[in-house]
Amino acid sequence: MTSLSDEFQQVGRDLYAAGLVSSHGGNMSVRQGEGLIVTSHGSRLGHLADGDLVEVRPGSEPRAEPSMDLALHQAIYAAASEAEAVVHAHPRHAIALSLVGKEIRPQDLEGQHYLGVVPVVPRDEDVAQTLADALRQHKIVVVAGHGSYARGESLWQALQWTSVLEESAEVLWLLRALRQNT
Repeated sequence: MTSLSDEFQQVGRDLYAAGLVSSHGGNMSVRQGEGLIVTSHGSRLGHLADGDLVEVRPGSEPRAEPSMDLALHQAIYAAASEAEAVVHAHPRHAIALSLVGKEIRPQDLEGQHYLGVVPVVPRDEDVAQTLADALRQHKIVVVAGHGSYARGESLWQALQWTSVLEESAEVLWLLRALRQNT
């Protein structure tokens, strides 16, 4: 698990350094057979240690408290067979846009190329299933007022989709400001 631990640590540092998570915000996981490895509840993604990773297997009790989003991660893996990793972040511009629309439509070339339309799903009692269903079709989805969930072949790829989303959301934010001032 050493190289996997390194990947968690490096991706966590990048998320934190880019301002995509706060000190104790966000979480990540990687599929491991029928189970997964997920960051622990309250871990600091920018400063992860080996003890912050929790192995969750069917029929066994985890050695530490997994992220409170564990059920969301499990629903995503159950719904999207191509998901090998999930990154949950709090990209500020994307969250702001999620509060005023049902989707985010990137206007920049990279966002259009990699993401297309990014659905915004409501934060309600059905969020796990709604989110998982949306991630069957899309690489990244935003839960309204909460944050993004990206699936990928690796944590690195999920980080890429998260970064592209936030850059696209910031461009949209700037476009709206320019349109109001011209």
